[in-house]
Amino acid sequence: MINVIFDMDGTLIDSANAIVCAVNEIRMDLNLTPLDRDFVLKTINTPDQDYAKILYGITQYSHTSFKKGYEKYFLKHYDKSVVLFDGVVEVLDFCKKNDCYLAIATNAPQESLVPILKKHKILSYFDKILGVSYGIEPKPNPMMLNLIIDEAKYKKSIFIGDSLKDKLCAKNAKIDYINVSWQQDIKEEYEANDKNSLMVKIKKFIGE
Repeated sequence: MINVIFDMDGTLIDSANAIVCAVNEIRMDLNLTPLDRDFVLKTINTPDQDYAKILYGITQYSHTSFKKGYEKYFLKHYDKSVVLFDGVVEVLDFCKKNDCYLAIATNAPQESLVPILKKHKILSYFDKILGVSYGIEPKPNPMMLNLIIDEAKYKKSIFIGDSLKDKLCAKNAKIDYINVSWQQDIKEEYEANDKNSLMVKIKKFIGE
């Protein structure tokens, strides 16, 4: 059996619209013009960016997470508009039926995770949920994955995400990676684009 660790935003939860709306509401309160949706999403999914400067025009910002200090904006829009991707519950059921240890490693604030997962009725699937908080570095730093792996049930672990940050995080933690691109064309062997292709790839690791 294996430990299956999921990213949350963009992997389990379709939160793109909520994130863009939150960023642009912050910009509005800072008297800045709105940013294009694709630009916001590309920026937050690219490692080693000066997020505060790019997204908010702030040059002195001590946090590595672009959400830190502005959590209220993200929680507000999360509550309004996020949904599970189609097939997520079936994938989680499949993992549980195969006795996988399930965890979440996300760059979302730790304090936001339980309410979000409860709302979408998937909290009970996970043995461990870990987000960014004091002393916990965001991805692509492998800290979150390493902490989960250290207390997980099995020796073999895989990470499932949707961005370059997630891919690099898995590489830094020296574990296998599956990239989910919901309803997009598959370009690489490690990619899945729907529940069926994702379950096939997870099953392959279970069988190893």
